[in-house]
Amino acid sequence: MRKIVIIFICLLVFTQGDIRQAAAPRLPDGPVEIVVPAEPSGGWDVTAQAIQSVLRQKQLMKGSIHIVYKPGSGGDKGWKYVNQSGKQTISMMSSLILSNYLLGQSNLKTDDFTPLAILAKEWQTVALPKGSSMKSGKDVLKEIKMHPGKVKIGFSPGLGNDDQLSFVRAADMYGIDPFDIEFLQFDSSEELIQALIRHEVEAASMTVSEAKPYERNGEITLAAVTSEKRLPGFPKVPTWKEQGIPFVFSHWRGVLGPKNMSEEEISYWDQALKKVTSSPEWKKKINEQDWESFYLNSKETKRFLEEQSAFYQTIMTGN
Repeated sequence: MRKIVIIFICLLVFTQGDIRQAAAPRLPDGPVEIVVPAEPSGGWDVTAQAIQSVLRQKQLMKGSIHIVYKPGSGGDKGWKYVNQSGKQTISMMSSLILSNYLLGQSNLKTDDFTPLAILAKEWQTVALPKGSSMKSGKDVLKEIKMHPGKVKIGFSPGLGNDDQLSFVRAADMYGIDPFDIEFLQFDSSEELIQALIRHEVEAASMTVSEAKPYERNGEITLAAVTSEKRLPGFPKVPTWKEQGIPFVFSHWRGVLGPKNMSEEEISYWDQALKKVTSSPEWKKKINEQDWESFYLNSKETKRFLEEQSAFYQTIMTGN
């Protein structure tokens, strides 16, 4: 009887060893691609580079990690690449994955992918060129109201993204018909910034991190932020709420993978990306970019995207 008990205990120990091994899955050896569905520079690129850097530093992956740029069609070209690729590819995503489909600009929806994580959120801003006669976000809206269709507002990279949508929402709260806004679309935040500096647009709507380097250099100024309170890194930039427009709006970024990823692959990315977002290196990058940590795992991300899809459906169509 004692011999049987000992054998049972040994089997239990070995079984637990197998369970522990299964709880720490690894991707197969080989290169992994992180797709940035836009030109280099901009928030997606910064996020992808941060993920790549921490994965390497923490040695969370055996194979090499490459960033691949697939700009075009407001992110859709990059997501098509992921949709058609092998399982060693992941991609940056944002609300554009939702708005592209809602606007009929893409046939791809979140069901065509495996949602893996939401990583961070940040805030939108309205940027002005140096020497602009307008000084605040409210000044921009007043100018549009006085001269409908005459004030050029730049954004990038895709129609219906948060850059465009956040400005539309603020303008709507001020009583401006969205059709009175003269929007100009650019392929990248770099192109947009240069157009702003050259006064080819009167103002630009973008994320704070995209505007930050140029604001610090004194090439542009910031007129409003969509946060609840003034940002620690931008204490002189007023919120929309301070300007009489009760508007708060965050821009999130996440990661998706090809459809039909295995449970082991999903589990790997759950653990790897949680380690990435818990690391001091990531937290330092978050602070440098004036982002806020906002990690959701794969299951939470799926629910979040369902909620966000309903939200964007409401604010974009009124239904």
